[in-house]
Amino acid sequence: MDRSRIPSRSIVKLWEAIGVSVFLIILLSGSWVIHTARGEPPPRLSPYAAVNLEKWIPSVGEASPILLLLNERSDNPFGLYLGEVLRAEGLNSFQVASLSELTHIPLGRSDLILLAEGPLDDEQARALRDYVATGGRLVAMRPDARLASLFGLEWAEGTTTEGYLQIEPTHPVGKGIATSTLQFHGVADHYHLAGAQVVAWLFQDRETRTGFPAITLYQYGQGQAALWAFDLARSIAYTRQGNPSWANQERDGAKFIRASDMFVGWIDLDRLAIPQADEQQRLLVNLLTFMTRDARPLPRLWYFPGAAEGIFIATGDSHQNPASAVERVLALVEEYGGRMSIYYAPPLSPSDGQRAARRVKRWMESFFPAGDASARMPPTPRQIARWRAQGHEFTFHPYVDESLETGWSNYWKEFIGLGYGPPSPTVRTHRVLWTGWVESARLQASYGIRMNLDYYHWGPAFCNKTEECGYGYFTGSGLPMRFVDQEGHILNVYQQLTQLVDEHLLAAYGGPAGLSSGEATAVSRMLIHNSLERYPGAVVAQFHIDPFAAEENYAREAEQWLRGTLGYARARDIPIWSAEEWLRFTEARQGTHLEEIQWSPEAQQLRFQLVAPADPAVELAVMVPLWHGGARLVQVEVDGHPVLHGERRVGGVLYGWVSVWAGSHQIAATYR
Repeated sequence: MDRSRIPSRSIVKLWEAIGVSVFLIILLSGSWVIHTARGEPPPRLSPYAAVNLEKWIPSVGEASPILLLLNERSDNPFGLYLGEVLRAEGLNSFQVASLSELTHIPLGRSDLILLAEGPLDDEQARALRDYVATGGRLVAMRPDARLASLFGLEWAEGTTTEGYLQIEPTHPVGKGIATSTLQFHGVADHYHLAGAQVVAWLFQDRETRTGFPAITLYQYGQGQAALWAFDLARSIAYTRQGNPSWANQERDGAKFIRASDMFVGWIDLDRLAIPQADEQQRLLVNLLTFMTRDARPLPRLWYFPGAAEGIFIATGDSHQNPASAVERVLALVEEYGGRMSIYYAPPLSPSDGQRAARRVKRWMESFFPAGDASARMPPTPRQIARWRAQGHEFTFHPYVDESLETGWSNYWKEFIGLGYGPPSPTVRTHRVLWTGWVESARLQASYGIRMNLDYYHWGPAFCNKTEECGYGYFTGSGLPMRFVDQEGHILNVYQQLTQLVDEHLLAAYGGPAGLSSGEATAVSRMLIHNSLERYPGAVVAQFHIDPFAAEENYAREAEQWLRGTLGYARARDIPIWSAEEWLRFTEARQGTHLEEIQWSPEAQQLRFQLVAPADPAVELAVMVPLWHGGARLVQVEVDGHPVLHGERRVGGVLYGWVSVWAGSHQIAATYR
């Protein structure tokens, strides 16, 4: 016997120690997984946004140019949502007060009052008349009838419900807004003209003009008063979120209830290509800018980062797909300089023990890779960490077929238990199932989700009786805005439409549109082009991971559409982002304050403070009107240093713009 081949006792003991250590590590790892898998999700958060607490503070600094007046006596709860409209349009220079505080507010400090719908008493009506007569500017949503003469109108019998409006082409306020008739939701009052200018007309349907105005402008005393015959806030909420009366109803003929069911018969398919809500918001900004042309210029934030003229959001749902398929799609997106969101649905385990065993297996695979053990292996925590480090988002994709609460709880625990956590703050639900008008959004907000992509362009709801499908904006918007509930509470979660969906477009997937990859690419190009040339908004695509784990013909068709779409976005110099990046920018933009806005008529200089949540990765573009009071913008300074400014048109208004990184900056704009 060759004793040189027999390990010494000390070596044997060493190997025994190592073996025991490895065993203990595996055991402890399994114990940790069982504990994690059994643990409940994090403590639930309040789903409501802090915006509900904002109030006008008369003792702080220079009053903002815009004062939003809410009416506690109104039976319309959407007054506060007007603030979300202003934020979405980048007018982050307003303050909020209630009509009950009217006698304590020096109204003359505000250049313009935006009045929410609701009844007034005699004292409130008198205060508003005096404000306008002495040089103030008032924009009112479906105001109290006793104010009709303030707007140069006479009240008339009757109303128009669920109608349309159309821009008066001769009025400068309507410049740059879609000229076709646009839908509104809610009730519009009827008025006869008594000196007012018509900005837009009411239509009973797409073709039939009522003869009554929808939006008017009137010189009253030294000031101006503008009227919207319907409430824009309610109309925008209903346009974006669907008909609340149709919540939980199956309406499109496709199995399961989705958010899109609330739009069947609600959205005019002939207007699908127009973001109707966005256009009406831009019309409001045109009006505010026009009315303040002899006051302080209104600074504004651009929709996208820096010089970007648009944004493309790449997402992909993944249903128990192997890591190799995810890797393949991420590599394709990276080839075009982009980053992507992966919404991953792991299979639920029937027991904690099995979940623990799977977690140990993934732990071992992460630390002791066995080469290409199988191209069918699911992702490991180490792979996911690498994808995230490369800038991609990897989060969970809950099934809620059993129930909304149960699905979220189970899939959250499963995702965490597999070592895939923490979930990131955006989500798309499996099959985009939806509960209530906003109940899904409310629950998601309580889990810390802050952007929802469940409003999803799929199904027969978007095809007419001849099976021709439309493309565009069934929510009337390509912009993110926070949800509002039926009581008017703002939820702390943004709605972002998903416009381009492979399973709707591609015939290879059995999509209702039945298009080839080339035809689907033409749709992508059209929406991207329109977002750059006509209707600013984010374009969101669904590139499922599943075809890349299936037969090669499915993968080939999917890849051709992906390449065609991303190639066009890249050629048009549009950033390709994940939803998480888009949320990060959106929250920084809408959390930015434009403060201490001062205008010197003698120096023709606008000065203001931009205060944004400090984030070194967020680049903002701040805009000021290119022309003001007959003078043109000639110089912009940031923190005392002159900088070059660009020019762009938004709606009908030309702006000069400069790019700044998030933080605090002093900005000065000089006109000549």
